[in-house]
Amino acid sequence: MKKLLMSIFFIIIAFNAQAAQTQIAQVNGMMCIKCQKMVTKALQKASPDAEIKVSWPEGVAVSAFKDKSNLSDDEYKSAIAGTGFEVIKVVSVDKIVTDAGEAVKILD
Repeated sequence: MKKLLMSIFFIIIAFNAQAAQTQIAQVNGMMCIKCQKMVTKALQKASPDAEIKVSWPEGVAVSAFKDKSNLSDDEYKSAIAGTGFEVIKVVSVDKIVTDAGEAVKILD
């Protein structure tokens, strides 16, 4: 009986666990707050459910999802590239990242 209860417990936890994901892009060419806002707006349009953080001084764009991203890394790159900025690379991690400084460390 104890094994059955433990199995049920682990199944319930597995189904309720959320699979958070964050996509981070290294963006080249952003030089001001207007640039930052352009990239932010493009990412909000592409992923309205994400928490978006773009930082022009660090040259990063971060989209954090409570679950999985609705975009592949290539689609994420294209959403940013559509603003005219060069995307050096995109990295996806299985956790929530909202700090630009932490995002830069992950890209390195």
